[in-house]
Amino acid sequence: MSRFIPQADMSADQVIDLCITARAIVSICERSAWADLQNGNEAVIPQAAEDIQYALGMVAEMLVPIQEALESHEGVKGGAK
Repeated sequence: MSRFIPQADMSADQVIDLCITARAIVSICERSAWADLQNGNEAVIPQAAEDIQYALGMVAEMLVPIQEALESHEGVKGGAK
């Protein structure tokens, strides 16, 4: 079960906030990948990889209601495929 609010129950502000949060997590993962994986020692790399995998999984879950919001918006406009 998703830990996020179903898209139909979300306001536009909540969808935007979810986008901002998802972008922030991706940015943190990018920085962590560079700092920890490129420059880390052997002991740090497995934990960093696991943390990045977990964070990106959360982002993937966050994208579901964002995609649904866009699809429903385009459907209303008549542009959905």
